[in-house]
Parts: sequence; C-alpha cells; structure tokens
Amino acid sequence: MEHLKAYLDTNILIEYCWIAFFSEKKRKSTAYSLVEKGSRGEYEIYISFYTLMEIWQHFSDYYLQQRAIRDGFSYRQFSQVRQDYELTKEELNTVSELVQNLRKSEYLNYIEPYTKDMGDKFFNVIMEYVRGYVDFYDALHIRTAIDVECKYFVTKDSELRKRLQHLISNNIIEEPIQITSVTGFLQLLKTREF
Repeated sequence: MEHLKAYLDTNILIEYCWIAFFSEKKRKSTAYSLVEKGSRGEYEIYISFYTLMEIWQHFSDYYLQQRAIRDGFSYRQFSQVRQDYELTKEELNTVSELVQNLRKSEYLNYIEPYTKDMGDKFFNVIMEYVRGYVDFYDALHIRTAIDVECKYFVTKDSELRKRLQHLISNNIIEEPIQITSVTGFLQLLKTREF
C-alpha cells in the first residue's frame, strides 16, 4: 500500500505543541492524535521553514502578550505595544528549543526554504493564490506541499479549505493535491487500516 505524504498546516502543529510540551493536563485532540499517528509511521508528515517561522511567532507573541496584559493592556492593544516588549532569556530559550526540536524531529520531514529557483514563476504562482484570497503564508505552505509532492494538505482552517478548493476547481492549482480537515484525514487513515 502506498505511504501517504501529508503536509500539516501550522495550526495543527501549534495545537500539538501546546498539548505535548506546555499543557499540565494532557488531553487528546484530533490534531494531537494526527501528529501522534505520523510519529508512529502511519503516514509521512511534512512541515517547512514557514511552519517553524509561524510557530516561532505564535509562541513568542504568547509570552509577550501575557506580559502586556499584566501591564494593563488588552488583547486588542497588543499589536500597538508589541514592539515595547522583548522575550526574556528563558522564554527565548524555550521557543528556540521548541522550534529546533521540531526541525530535527525524526518523524517530521522538514523542508528547507527554496533559494535557488525562487524566480518569477514561483512568486507569480504565489500571487495567483493570494489573488484567490489565500493568505500569503498559506500560499507558501500549499505551494511547498505541492513542490514536494504531498498528496494531502491538512488544515483545521475551514475557510482556507474552501479557498484552496476554489483554486483547484478553477484550475489555478493544477497539481494533484487533496485539501482535507484533520478529521477527514484521520478517517482516511482509519479506512486504510483495514
């Protein structure tokens, strides 16, 4: 049976990281279960440099936002005062270690950013996706997944799934890739068990 290659959107890895590395109470979520199945070799997980950049930003912002809130700012004001805060050495080490552990993980296929052939064609394709109302980072993710020939792009973001499906339906994304939810991919894995 063919081994499945799936690119996991950052939102899945963020949820997994919270549960696996930060939560005092371990809970089972679909995102956590999906990553665990990949770690057991039930399918191949792909992530990229862009994934790690977003994870870095998410956890850095978490620490900075907590400090801003303790100083009396609201969640909504955080973007206005973010530049006034820096990570402590301990927070910086925590976020750095998390990103490095993901990057060097045995069960996560890490994709380095392309630097050689990132010419006009690459950016023209990305801009086509963005014109289709796909966020720039999401456009980088889907293009990376396609370039490494992942058969599946898995995301928790239902709006992104709709937008990507629209791009596929309109032949803007012509390469064979299936966009699915975490639950949908878990169901697919379950049917392959039999």
